[in-house]
Amino acid sequence: MSTLQNRIGVIATQLQQEGKSPSLALVRARLGGGINPAELFSAYQSWRAQGSPLTKSTEEPGAVTKSSADGKDNAYDTAIRQDLARIEAKLDLILTLLQEKS
Repeated sequence: MSTLQNRIGVIATQLQQEGKSPSLALVRARLGGGINPAELFSAYQSWRAQGSPLTKSTEEPGAVTKSSADGKDNAYDTAIRQDLARIEAKLDLILTLLQEKS
């Protein structure tokens, strides 16, 4: 794994510990400037493809969480998480397209 992918992994772990999903936009913000956008995008995609937390479930099957105690809350949480993931994916695409035009 490249050094940039390692840095992305460390940042993603920090973001998850803060309760945030490690989107490209948040990773880019944490890395700061000076990184080629195409290189960053490629490293981010490679990191995700190699089993990032975005592609793995962090909860074990059958684990009882605070929100899963009530099915209604669990369904609501799931819907919110899906909406957030969809919005973050769109934001990542928009940022990538803007970087390509620059």
